[in-house]
Amino acid sequence: MINIDYSETVYRPAEDTYLLMDHTKCGQKVLEMGAGTGIISINLALQGHTVTAVDISQDAVELIKHNAGINKVSIEVIESDLFQNIHGKYDTLIFNPPYLPVENESPQWAGGSDGFAVTGRFLASADKYLNRCGNIYIILSDLTDIESFIRKNKNYVFTEIASESFDFESIKLYELKVRK
Repeated sequence: MINIDYSETVYRPAEDTYLLMDHTKCGQKVLEMGAGTGIISINLALQGHTVTAVDISQDAVELIKHNAGINKVSIEVIESDLFQNIHGKYDTLIFNPPYLPVENESPQWAGGSDGFAVTGRFLASADKYLNRCGNIYIILSDLTDIESFIRKNKNYVFTEIASESFDFESIKLYELKVRK
């Protein structure tokens, strides 16, 4: 059982969070980008993974540290705009990005006009932080042009792992590998 406290300023775990938690197969050394409350990172640390949790929000960083403490797990927590303050390589990268195709909304879910503003920046550098044979998990929304996004990111092989549908959208979990 994971105990999580919440904050008004930090993304609260939702269906996309649990889709990641239920369907990812991670290597030993994991980096979770945009970790929010830290629930995914804490879950992985409890399973014995070495975890680095990253978030751009200082509120989220403090909340992750707090939640890791109440769950008695050791997680490295870094405040960073994507990979800006990250060094080293990881077996698995996990990212539940802001993916909705909206602007001028909460940075917790606003992915820019096409929904890929943050995700595109993430994938532009992600391969540099991935160990050989590593994998990446990301959530995308069918409210965006996923096929076009996949075509633009030719250096990755995208495999849809799971999805969940709602009245207004379907969210999809993809596993990515660097194309050899």
